[in-house]
Order: sequence, then C-alpha cells, then structure tokens
Amino acid sequence: MRRSRIKYGGPSKRRTPSTSIDSTHTLKVERLSHEGRGVGLIDGKTTFIADALPGEEVEIRIEETHKRYNTARVIQRHTDSPDRVEPLCAHYGHCGGCDLQHLHIEAQRQHKSRQVLDQLQRYANVEPEEILPPLVGDASGYRRSARIGINQRQRDGEVIVGFRRRGSNKLLDIDSCPVMDKQLQPVFALLREALHDQGDVRRITHADISRGDQGGYLRLRCTRGLPEHLQVRLQQVADELGLALEIALDNTASTDAQAMYSLPGQDLSLAFASTDFIQVNAAINQAMVNQALEWLAPSAEERVLDLFSGLGNFTLPLAQKAAQVVGVEGSDTMVERARSNAEQAGLNNVSFYRADLTQTFRHAPWFREGFDLILLDPPRTGARETVNQLASYGAKRILYISCNPSALVADLAPLLEQGYRIKRFGIMDMFPQTAHVESMLLLVHPDA
Repeated sequence: MRRSRIKYGGPSKRRTPSTSIDSTHTLKVERLSHEGRGVGLIDGKTTFIADALPGEEVEIRIEETHKRYNTARVIQRHTDSPDRVEPLCAHYGHCGGCDLQHLHIEAQRQHKSRQVLDQLQRYANVEPEEILPPLVGDASGYRRSARIGINQRQRDGEVIVGFRRRGSNKLLDIDSCPVMDKQLQPVFALLREALHDQGDVRRITHADISRGDQGGYLRLRCTRGLPEHLQVRLQQVADELGLALEIALDNTASTDAQAMYSLPGQDLSLAFASTDFIQVNAAINQAMVNQALEWLAPSAEERVLDLFSGLGNFTLPLAQKAAQVVGVEGSDTMVERARSNAEQAGLNNVSFYRADLTQTFRHAPWFREGFDLILLDPPRTGARETVNQLASYGAKRILYISCNPSALVADLAPLLEQGYRIKRFGIMDMFPQTAHVESMLLLVHPDA
C-alpha cells in the first residue's frame, strides 16, 4: 500500500521586499542626516531622501536599495517644513556644490551644531561645559576660492565650464554661482567665451581660482602646453578678474605674482601662492582667529605650539600675544611661506619647522622644548597620531579646530582619558548652504 508523503506546512512563499527600485512610498521625514538629506523609515529601514526636511510628509521613489538603507528622491511633498525656503541658485538640485539651500540659514546652523554635539554625546559620552553661539557671516557671496571644471563635448565641441553634478563625476554648465565672491562671479562666462571656437581645448582640465585682499590667481591645470593665441585670450580673462594667470603643467605654482589676504583685527597681511591652502571664507576666518585668541588666551609669559600651521594663519596672531610660538607643518613650501610672512610682519618670537605629523615627533627638539598651550587645525582625516602624543604632554589648554566631526570625536579619546575636559565648544559656519561644518573646542587640563 502506497503512503502519501507527509507535508509539514504549506509550500514556502517568496517574501516580497518592502522596497525595491522605482517603488513609491509615502512617509514622514524624521531628521536630517550628516550630509543634509532627509531621513525616514520604511518598515524600519533607514531611507535617505534628497531635498527633504524634518516634519515633511513626502511621496518618494526608491532609487537605490542596500542592505541597511535606501536612497530616494521626492516625487511630491504633501506638507512643507516651516524652515523650507526658495534656493538661491537656479542650478540648485543639479549642481553638487550646495546641499542645504532649501533650508533656512538659521536652521542650517542649528543642524550643524546639533550634528557635532550629538556625535560628542553618542560616541565620546561627553558634553561641553559651555556652548557658544556659532560664528556666522553672509550666506552668499562668501567663497573666495574654488576649483572650476572645464570640459568639451565630443559631439559638438561645446565647452562646458562649471561644477560636478550632484552624485556624478560629470560637469554641469554653470552660468553663475551665488556663493562665490562677487568679483569672481563672471569667471564662468569669461572662460566659456575665451575657449569658444578655439578647437580642441580638452588639454585644460580645470581652473583653480583664488582671491585675496590684494591680488589673486587664475590657475589653469593643463595636460600639455597651450598655443600662444589661446594664452593671450586667457590672459584677458585674468586681467578682467584682476588675477594673475598661471598655465600649470604640474602641481607647482608658475608665476612670481604674489597675492595677500588680511587679518584686519591683528593688522596682519599674509602672502599666499596659487597652490597654497587658504580659508575659503574671509569673514569667518577673521572671526575664527579672534575666537581662537580669546579662548586660548596666551599671555606674554607662555609658549604656544601651533600644529598644522600652514602659512601662519593662527601662528602669527598668536605670536603677537605670547612669549614664543612654534608652527609645525608638513610642507616645506608652506614652512618657507610662513617664515617669510613672519619676517614681513616683524615678528621675531616665532619659529617654523617641517614635520610629518602622522608620524611620531615626541623626540623632535622643537617638541621637547615644552609648551603651555597647543593649537591644532588638522585636515579632514583628523590627527589621531598627533593627539596620542599630546595626551600626556601636560599642556594647560589645547584648542582643536575641526572640519570633520567623526575625526574629531575619534581624536578626543586620548585627551579625555587623561582628564582633559571640554571647556568651550562652538561651530563656525565657514560654508553656508552646504552640510560642511567646522567646529572649535577648548580642552583644559585637569590641573590647570
């Protein structure tokens, strides 16, 4: 007798995922991500939504699905946040330069401050004793340096001058940029006109533009030399912008012209070359220097160490207050520029050294001299090795200037373990209309 096979339960059913590419959903935006995207949940899964603000109810279309999150775009907003504003720029949403123009400027600053404070609390379990108001300036017309892409379409030879598209490596043709310094605004149209009908100009990859209070640079990065007639036209562009022209085949400066930017509060002028780093926002840079001097409060008897000192942006103002200041930087060129700036300012109590601050420097003669106060302004990657060496150094006060909250939180651990406390905290809105945030923390030694 044949027996039927016993079945346990019904046939297995393939589970349909709650989200798939191009599927649509309606949800409420709960918060902003660090990159300035709206964040909502679909069946408990985090979904990042471009141009959506907290509190808004939006209909979205899924663009990408990942194991832990989705990305989506808004099809329709059913409600608007009271903080939503009309973007400044006609290219907003397509250009990758700005990501918060749809958010009121005051709400932008609140978001940036919360972002850093949340990371300090969540990952370092620490809260600053004092939270100071943000350092703020104009929300437009502030950017005095930028890298501008240049390309040429294969199909019709049309020259494209602009910035990268949002989420893409392709260039977006730009007519104007409202966050650029007003004197630099014409650069897009002038370059496009100069390169029009000049044949193959693909040998020009981009333009680096920077402007000081005196002079500035239009630096064109090229893969090979340019014909003389084209150089003449580009020189006319530079002249109209009041800048020195450089045709660069490598990463070095190629002109003897000298530009200067000022720190009026300290009666200082600092020279810079086209390849040097300068703070993009002149007004915030001055406010930042003023605040650094106030918080660190150097006296005429104290020695100060400035790490990642660049061309002397903080070092020289500190030297006006302290007994002795030492600046340390990884670039020989920047060290020489800083020394020259100190000489021009008539400051003889400041010295500069070159050192790789990602490596040990505890035995360097300049470090073993001893310092009462330390300032560090590292790159986005942070300064973990540097901070490890500073933790047991015993400096009374350490001022950390950060352009990356994640790196900041990681770097603080050795100092907090040594008993340093965060006396003061505040953000600097160096890049309005973007999610980029800079912050300043004053750490005080337990015995100070």
